[in-house]
Amino acid sequence: MKVAAAALMIAAAAAGANAQSFTEGFDGSSLLPSLWTSVNNSANGPGVNPDWAQTPGNVGNWLPYEGDGYVAVGYNAIVGAGDISVYLISPVVTFNNGDTISFWTRTWENVYFPDRLALVYNTDGSTDPSSFTNTLLTINPNLTTTEYPTTWTQFTATISGLPESANGRFAFWYNPSDGGPWGSNSDRVGIDSVVYSSVPAPGSLALLTAGMLVCGRRKR
Repeated sequence: MKVAAAALMIAAAAAGANAQSFTEGFDGSSLLPSLWTSVNNSANGPGVNPDWAQTPGNVGNWLPYEGDGYVAVGYNAIVGAGDISVYLISPVVTFNNGDTISFWTRTWENVYFPDRLALVYNTDGSTDPSSFTNTLLTINPNLTTTEYPTTWTQFTATISGLPESANGRFAFWYNPSDGGPWGSNSDRVGIDSVVYSSVPAPGSLALLTAGMLVCGRRKR
């Protein structure tokens, strides 16, 4: 009975971590996957293509990193010229220190109008752009023509510094300043193969440790 109970404890702890982890390849129609949200809070928005949208594999001569599509946004998110601000927001997850978020991204091979992208998150589960006050990484912060990758390139960030587990969301924030059809920055970026990998919460780790100890004692 003790061994069976310990096995259940170990399984429960492992299942808790696995249930949080997910992969999103953005394959299918132009609609975003269920529970993902695009929010454009640009001052000059919305433009002709205001939101992040899933894109077939051969649009703009870009093949997906893998699968049948990817998600993209660009300068037509606003009209005229101005600062672009468009968020691609994930479903709610339970953040723990040590969780990782990885993704692949790229822009055009020849860069004339630089792009910028940040990976941000909140700990309240809101889709309000103002809630994303934590930045995990920024690609091409200074809007140069050389820093945003022109082929599919992977980036990874790790959650840290949380006092306790928190239900929140992460988001990809497309935010080139002086962008738009008449701006000096912004063209188009794509994202593919997003992977959120969750570690067990501290309580689950304690449960896992207890289960392993019980199994170890039983074997002796």
